[in-house]
Amino acid sequence: MTQLKVKSFVVALSIIFLASCGGGKKEEEFKFYTLKEAGTQQLELTVEASGTVEAISSIEIKSKASGQVLFLGAEIGDFVEQGVVLARIDQRTPTNTLAQANADLEVAKVRLSNAKNQFNRSKRLHDEGNISDKSFEDAQEASSSAQAQFVRAEVFLENARIALDDTSVRSPIAGTVISRLAEVGQVITSPTSAVGGGTLLMEMADLNKVRVRALIDEIDIGKISIGQEVTLKVSAYRDKDLQALCRKSNPCLKLIKTLRPFQY
Repeated sequence: MTQLKVKSFVVALSIIFLASCGGGKKEEEFKFYTLKEAGTQQLELTVEASGTVEAISSIEIKSKASGQVLFLGAEIGDFVEQGVVLARIDQRTPTNTLAQANADLEVAKVRLSNAKNQFNRSKRLHDEGNISDKSFEDAQEASSSAQAQFVRAEVFLENARIALDDTSVRSPIAGTVISRLAEVGQVITSPTSAVGGGTLLMEMADLNKVRVRALIDEIDIGKISIGQEVTLKVSAYRDKDLQALCRKSNPCLKLIKTLRPFQY
Protein backbone atom coordinates (compact mmCIF):
# COMPACT_ATOMS: atom_id res chain seq x y z
CA MET A 1 0.00 0.00 0.00
CA THR A 2 2.78 2.44 0.81
CA GLN A 3 4.56 1.84 -2.38
CA LEU A 4 1.47 2.73 -4.35
CA LYS A 5 1.01 5.97 -2.46
CA VAL A 6 4.56 7.04 -3.14
CA LYS A 7 4.07 6.50 -6.88
CA SER A 8 0.89 8.52 -6.82
CA PHE A 9 2.63 11.36 -5.01
CA VAL A 10 5.45 11.47 -7.55
CA VAL A 11 3.02 11.63 -10.44
CA ALA A 12 1.08 14.45 -8.79
CA LEU A 13 4.23 16.48 -8.29
CA SER A 14 5.23 15.98 -11.94
CA ILE A 15 1.91 17.30 -13.16
CA ILE A 16 2.09 20.36 -10.95
CA PHE A 17 5.66 21.09 -12.12
CA LEU A 18 4.76 20.89 -15.79
CA ALA A 19 1.73 23.09 -15.30
CA SER A 20 3.76 25.73 -13.49
CA CYS A 21 6.46 25.75 -16.19
CA GLY A 22 3.96 26.12 -19.04
CA GLY A 23 2.14 28.99 -17.46
CA GLY A 24 5.19 31.23 -17.58
CA LYS A 25 5.45 31.43 -21.48
CA LYS A 26 3.41 33.58 -23.82
CA GLU A 27 1.03 31.54 -25.93
CA GLU A 28 1.91 31.49 -29.62
CA GLU A 29 -0.77 32.72 -32.01
CA PHE A 30 -1.55 30.46 -34.98
CA LYS A 31 -3.18 31.94 -38.05
CA PHE A 32 -5.13 29.44 -40.07
CA TYR A 33 -6.27 31.98 -42.71
CA THR A 34 -5.27 35.31 -44.21
CA LEU A 35 -7.39 38.23 -45.31
CA LYS A 36 -7.05 39.57 -48.85
CA GLU A 37 -9.10 41.79 -51.08
CA ALA A 38 -11.40 39.92 -53.45
CA GLY A 39 -10.51 40.08 -57.13
CA THR A 40 -10.68 38.17 -60.41
CA GLN A 41 -8.01 35.67 -61.39
CA GLN A 42 -7.45 33.39 -64.32
CA LEU A 43 -8.50 29.84 -63.59
CA GLU A 44 -6.07 27.42 -65.18
CA LEU A 45 -7.46 24.13 -66.42
CA THR A 46 -5.27 21.33 -67.76
CA VAL A 47 -6.45 18.56 -70.05
CA GLU A 48 -4.15 15.61 -70.66
CA ALA A 49 -4.44 13.10 -73.47
CA SER A 50 -2.16 10.59 -75.15
CA GLY A 51 -1.87 10.09 -78.88
CA THR A 52 0.46 9.11 -81.69
CA VAL A 53 2.80 11.11 -83.88
CA GLU A 54 2.01 10.48 -87.53
CA ALA A 55 2.85 11.92 -90.92
CA ILE A 56 0.40 14.42 -92.33
CA SER A 57 0.52 12.65 -95.68
CA SER A 58 2.13 9.45 -96.93
CA ILE A 59 2.75 8.00 -100.39
CA GLU A 60 2.26 4.40 -101.46
CA ILE A 61 5.06 3.09 -103.67
CA LYS A 62 3.93 0.68 -106.39
CA SER A 63 5.49 -0.56 -109.60
CA LYS A 64 3.91 0.07 -112.97
CA ALA A 65 5.64 -3.09 -114.20
CA SER A 66 4.63 -6.60 -113.22
CA GLY A 67 7.14 -9.35 -112.54
CA GLN A 68 9.65 -10.61 -110.03
CA VAL A 69 11.34 -8.18 -107.64
CA LEU A 70 15.10 -8.37 -108.18
CA PHE A 71 16.27 -5.51 -105.98
CA LEU A 72 15.01 -3.40 -103.06
CA GLY A 73 17.12 -0.38 -102.18
CA ALA A 74 15.69 0.84 -98.87
CA GLU A 75 14.73 -0.46 -95.44
CA ILE A 76 12.22 0.85 -92.92
CA GLY A 77 13.51 4.07 -91.41
CA ASP A 78 15.88 4.91 -94.29
CA PHE A 79 15.81 8.47 -95.60
CA VAL A 80 16.06 8.57 -99.39
CA GLU A 81 16.39 11.45 -101.81
CA GLN A 82 14.01 12.04 -104.69
CA GLY A 83 14.81 9.91 -107.74
CA VAL A 84 16.71 7.19 -105.91
CA VAL A 85 15.95 3.65 -107.15
CA LEU A 86 13.84 1.89 -104.52
CA ALA A 87 13.16 -1.33 -106.42
CA ARG A 88 13.97 -3.05 -109.68
CA ILE A 89 11.68 -5.50 -111.46
CA ASP A 90 12.64 -8.26 -113.92
CA GLN A 91 13.41 -6.54 -117.26
CA ARG A 92 13.43 -9.50 -119.65
CA THR A 93 9.93 -9.04 -121.08
CA PRO A 94 10.18 -5.22 -121.46
CA THR A 95 13.62 -5.61 -123.08
CA ASN A 96 12.25 -8.07 -125.66
CA THR A 97 9.30 -5.78 -126.35
CA LEU A 98 11.66 -2.85 -126.90
CA ALA A 99 13.75 -4.86 -129.37
CA GLN A 100 10.62 -5.84 -131.30
CA ALA A 101 9.45 -2.23 -131.38
CA ASN A 102 12.80 -1.09 -132.79
CA ALA A 103 12.58 -3.68 -135.58
CA ASP A 104 8.99 -2.69 -136.40
CA LEU A 105 10.03 0.95 -136.63
CA GLU A 106 12.78 0.14 -139.13
CA VAL A 107 10.27 -1.77 -141.29
CA ALA A 108 7.83 1.15 -141.08
CA LYS A 109 10.56 3.56 -142.21
CA VAL A 110 11.29 1.46 -145.33
CA ARG A 111 7.60 1.10 -146.17
CA LEU A 112 7.04 4.83 -145.74
CA SER A 113 9.99 5.64 -148.01
CA ASN A 114 8.74 3.26 -150.72
CA ALA A 115 5.20 4.58 -150.43
CA LYS A 116 6.37 8.18 -150.82
CA ASN A 117 8.44 7.30 -153.91
CA GLN A 118 5.48 5.45 -155.40
CA PHE A 119 3.21 8.41 -154.71
CA ASN A 120 5.63 10.83 -156.37
CA ARG A 121 5.86 8.66 -159.49
CA SER A 122 2.09 8.23 -159.60
CA LYS A 123 1.58 11.96 -159.26
CA ARG A 124 3.95 12.68 -162.14
CA LEU A 125 2.31 10.06 -164.37
CA HIS A 126 -1.14 11.30 -163.40
CA ASP A 127 -0.23 14.84 -164.32
CA GLU A 128 0.97 13.58 -167.73
CA GLY A 129 -2.24 11.61 -168.17
CA ASN A 130 -0.54 8.25 -168.31
CA ILE A 131 -2.46 6.64 -165.36
CA SER A 132 -6.06 6.79 -164.29
CA ASP A 133 -7.40 8.71 -161.35
CA LYS A 134 -8.07 5.41 -159.53
CA SER A 135 -4.41 4.38 -159.73
CA PHE A 136 -3.31 7.78 -158.43
CA GLU A 137 -5.76 7.60 -155.53
CA ASP A 138 -4.53 4.12 -154.62
CA ALA A 139 -0.95 5.39 -154.48
CA GLN A 140 -2.05 8.34 -152.33
CA GLU A 141 -3.87 6.00 -149.95
CA ALA A 142 -0.85 3.68 -149.69
CA SER A 143 1.39 6.64 -148.82
CA SER A 144 -0.99 7.82 -146.07
CA SER A 145 -1.28 4.27 -144.68
CA ALA A 146 2.52 3.92 -144.57
CA GLN A 147 2.74 7.26 -142.73
CA ALA A 148 0.19 6.06 -140.15
CA GLN A 149 2.08 2.78 -139.65
CA PHE A 150 5.30 4.71 -139.12
CA VAL A 151 3.69 6.90 -136.45
CA ARG A 152 2.18 3.80 -134.81
CA ALA A 153 5.60 2.14 -134.74
CA GLU A 154 7.10 5.25 -133.11
CA VAL A 155 4.40 5.19 -130.42
CA PHE A 156 4.96 1.48 -129.76
CA LEU A 157 8.69 2.12 -129.43
CA GLU A 158 8.16 4.97 -126.97
CA ASN A 159 5.74 2.85 -124.93
CA ALA A 160 8.29 0.02 -124.88
CA ARG A 161 10.93 2.42 -123.57
CA ILE A 162 8.55 3.64 -120.87
CA ALA A 163 7.70 0.06 -119.89
CA LEU A 164 11.39 -0.75 -119.56
CA ASP A 165 11.98 2.39 -117.49
CA ASP A 166 9.02 1.45 -115.25
CA THR A 167 10.90 -1.64 -114.10
CA SER A 168 13.05 0.72 -112.01
CA VAL A 169 10.87 2.15 -109.22
CA ARG A 170 12.21 5.53 -108.11
CA SER A 171 11.42 7.61 -105.06
CA PRO A 172 8.83 10.29 -105.95
CA ILE A 173 9.81 12.50 -102.99
CA ALA A 174 12.62 13.04 -100.52
CA GLY A 175 11.35 11.25 -97.44
CA THR A 176 11.55 8.33 -95.04
CA VAL A 177 10.44 4.76 -95.67
CA ILE A 178 7.84 4.01 -92.97
CA SER A 179 6.85 0.54 -94.16
CA ARG A 180 8.10 -2.14 -96.58
CA LEU A 181 5.67 -4.86 -97.61
CA ALA A 182 7.57 -6.58 -100.43
CA GLU A 183 10.71 -8.70 -100.46
CA VAL A 184 13.27 -9.67 -103.08
CA GLY A 185 12.05 -12.61 -105.16
CA GLN A 186 8.37 -11.80 -104.74
CA VAL A 187 6.24 -11.63 -107.90
CA ILE A 188 4.18 -8.44 -107.97
CA THR A 189 1.37 -7.11 -110.12
CA SER A 190 1.01 -3.70 -111.70
CA PRO A 191 -1.78 -1.32 -110.56
CA THR A 192 -2.47 -0.48 -114.22
CA SER A 193 -3.29 -4.10 -115.08
CA ALA A 194 -4.48 -5.69 -111.81
CA VAL A 195 -8.05 -5.27 -110.60
CA GLY A 196 -7.01 -5.13 -106.94
CA GLY A 197 -4.80 -2.08 -107.38
CA GLY A 198 -1.45 -3.79 -107.67
CA THR A 199 1.12 -4.85 -105.08
CA LEU A 200 2.21 -2.30 -102.50
CA LEU A 201 6.01 -2.23 -102.25
CA MET A 202 6.68 0.51 -99.70
CA GLU A 203 5.16 3.51 -98.01
CA MET A 204 7.00 6.82 -97.69
CA ALA A 205 6.35 10.07 -95.86
CA ASP A 206 7.94 13.45 -95.27
CA LEU A 207 8.54 13.35 -91.52
CA ASN A 208 9.62 16.99 -91.35
CA LYS A 209 5.90 17.75 -91.11
CA VAL A 210 4.00 15.55 -88.68
CA ARG A 211 0.92 15.82 -86.49
CA VAL A 212 -0.28 14.43 -83.19
CA ARG A 213 -3.67 12.76 -83.18
CA ALA A 214 -5.09 12.49 -79.65
CA LEU A 215 -8.46 11.29 -78.37
CA ILE A 216 -9.91 13.73 -75.80
CA ASP A 217 -12.40 12.49 -73.21
CA GLU A 218 -15.94 13.76 -73.78
CA ILE A 219 -15.93 15.31 -70.31
CA ASP A 220 -12.93 17.49 -71.18
CA ILE A 221 -13.67 18.26 -74.83
CA GLY A 222 -15.78 21.27 -73.86
CA LYS A 223 -12.69 22.91 -72.40
CA ILE A 224 -10.83 22.77 -75.71
CA SER A 225 -11.08 25.59 -78.22
CA ILE A 226 -9.33 26.52 -81.44
CA GLY A 227 -6.15 28.51 -80.93
CA GLN A 228 -5.24 27.19 -77.49
CA GLU A 229 -1.59 26.42 -76.89
CA VAL A 230 -0.73 22.79 -76.37
CA THR A 231 2.40 21.34 -74.82
CA LEU A 232 3.55 18.13 -76.46
CA LYS A 233 5.84 15.60 -74.86
CA VAL A 234 7.34 12.92 -77.08
CA SER A 235 8.69 9.65 -75.69
CA ALA A 236 11.85 9.96 -77.77
CA TYR A 237 12.56 13.44 -76.31
CA ARG A 238 11.38 13.31 -72.71
CA ASP A 239 13.27 16.45 -71.68
CA LYS A 240 11.82 18.67 -74.44
CA ASP A 241 8.44 20.42 -74.50
CA LEU A 242 7.04 21.17 -77.96
CA GLN A 243 4.46 23.90 -78.50
CA ALA A 244 1.51 23.57 -80.87
CA LEU A 245 -1.93 25.06 -81.46
CA CYS A 246 -5.34 23.42 -81.56
CA ARG A 247 -6.50 23.45 -85.17
CA LYS A 248 -9.70 21.45 -84.87
CA SER A 249 -11.99 21.16 -81.89
CA ASN A 250 -13.77 17.83 -82.02
CA PRO A 251 -13.78 14.58 -80.02
CA CYS A 252 -10.89 13.30 -82.09
CA LEU A 253 -8.68 16.36 -81.64
CA LYS A 254 -5.91 16.88 -84.16
CA LEU A 255 -2.91 18.83 -82.92
CA ILE A 256 -0.86 19.78 -85.97
CA LYS A 257 2.69 21.03 -85.59
CA THR A 258 5.68 21.33 -87.86
CA LEU A 259 8.53 19.64 -85.97
CA ARG A 260 11.47 20.45 -88.21
CA PRO A 261 14.29 19.70 -85.71
CA PHE A 262 12.97 16.21 -85.03
CA GLN A 263 12.90 13.05 -87.10
CA TYR A 264 10.66 10.12 -86.16
